[in-house]
Amino acid sequence: MIKINKGKEPLEWTAKCNTPNFTHYQPIPALRQALLVEQGYICAYCMRQIPVKDLSEKETSKIEHIKSRSDYPDLQLDYNNMLICCPGSIDGDSHCDKSKGHQSISFSLFVPQLQQSISYSSKDGTIKSSVPTIEDELNRLLNLNNRRLKANRLQVIEAIIAILDKKKWKKSECEQQLEVWKTKTVKQNEHEDKLGFKPYCGVVIYFLEKKLKQYA
Repeated sequence: MIKINKGKEPLEWTAKCNTPNFTHYQPIPALRQALLVEQGYICAYCMRQIPVKDLSEKETSKIEHIKSRSDYPDLQLDYNNMLICCPGSIDGDSHCDKSKGHQSISFSLFVPQLQQSISYSSKDGTIKSSVPTIEDELNRLLNLNNRRLKANRLQVIEAIIAILDKKKWKKSECEQQLEVWKTKTVKQNEHEDKLGFKPYCGVVIYFLEKKLKQYA
């Protein structure tokens, strides 16, 4: 996970919410696009690149309410209660918003304290938190330690280790790589150029920041 810098809600969404009798959540394209740009086209929870099409899903992304609409109906139109997530189904195993369903998480992705509690294992890609309630929700609600997600995170860790091995683990190279993984870069496709984070960037950021502390 990475800290999400929440911006202002899109003007189109503000206008929609000010429409008379618009009291029940209905997404619009401008809302989805604003969330994608805000998060650099990665899932708020697992950090997979989005939009992505999972074989068992019809959607390429999901607008997620941190505090569920069923439990917090007064927040269903609140932009500050929304994230963008991947479809949430790999090999038939649900995770992220699809696993969370109508439940609510207690932690915020908008504050640095969350990242300070998060760690990743370089042995098997497991995500952990030093805060018991967050640790529980990472596993029970979001299922972020399913087999495929762990394998994907481990693959990214092994890739950055291979790069730094070639560079003899120089401090300057670690700093350079850290800047690359923290920065949105231009991604091109047949439709447009867009700024986005590298998938699973939070894993590499954690790994490199931990390594740089050893040079202090």
